[in-house]
Amino acid sequence: MSAGNGRPVGVALIGTGMWASQIAAAAKRAGLRLVTCYSRDADRRRAFAEGAGCGAAPSLRVALEHPEVEAALILTPNDTHAEIALACAERGLGVFVEKPIADTVEDAERMAAACAEAGVTLMVGHAFRRLGAARRVAELISDGALGQVVLAEATFSLPGVLTPEKWRSRRERNPGGPLMQLGIHHVDTLASWPGEPVAATGRFAHLHSEADIDDVGVVTLRMASGSLAAVTGSYVSPKTFALRLSGTRAVLDYRADFSVWPDAKRLDAVTTLTLDGEPVAFEERDMLAEELSELGRCVRTGAAPETGAAEGIGALRAIRAALEAAESDAAWQPAPR
Repeated sequence: MSAGNGRPVGVALIGTGMWASQIAAAAKRAGLRLVTCYSRDADRRRAFAEGAGCGAAPSLRVALEHPEVEAALILTPNDTHAEIALACAERGLGVFVEKPIADTVEDAERMAAACAEAGVTLMVGHAFRRLGAARRVAELISDGALGQVVLAEATFSLPGVLTPEKWRSRRERNPGGPLMQLGIHHVDTLASWPGEPVAATGRFAHLHSEADIDDVGVVTLRMASGSLAAVTGSYVSPKTFALRLSGTRAVLDYRADFSVWPDAKRLDAVTTLTLDGEPVAFEERDMLAEELSELGRCVRTGAAPETGAAEGIGALRAIRAALEAAESDAAWQPAPR
């Protein structure tokens, strides 16, 4: 993404874990230039840099102060997002942060305020709304094909190895488990269809994983449109990605064969979309490349991103509200018979 001056936007990738290679490849497809990377593990960052063809900075400060870096791609654990984003804002750098925007709403609001004051881009990685199937659903809703959408059901499961050294396996660092990491994508996509969530409740449970973490969860939402939604997620079930919208005129089903994950650019190719059982055609899109291409445009032009601070905070607030609701009635038990 050269945005008019012929020079690609230079980015620093912060956090070289399992998702970094996918984002690096998408950045290349988007026309960004990966200048350097940083993670605390020196061996991991050197190996990543060699594979990605970029520099390996010895510290976060060195990565962010590289003269060719205009924005940072933050792929670190949730509870580190805020401090890194603030460091970027202090240096006048644009920020792309993976979802959730932060660990807490308060941290997210600090990030939003700092980036706004510095006049830099803050984009949140809620990419699933950019899939071709998701865009087609938005068109169908706008065209009235479903009538009034009254109910949404969405589920997202992705099993993984939750060993003790992984931050996702620690309850205090990953509250809400699969809803905070997976279901939050559905929350954002639903917000882009029938309106943002305005109320949330939830239930979370630890059923199967060896890690002391909630490995399944259910969040119920009331949307701005008045419709209701249920979002579920699991860390211990086979890969599943599906949504159903019930309208007053028709029912829409949206399902992806998530076995292709993490190859995000293939998702639309293995997705089926039906309206009352009839197939619906849609254009295949590269959600990660599209969001990073937009990042480059926003960094250079000052335009507002589609998924900025407000969208990131809205999705996070819904999950946090569901967690608070679950905690408030955790002591309830049915009366003995």
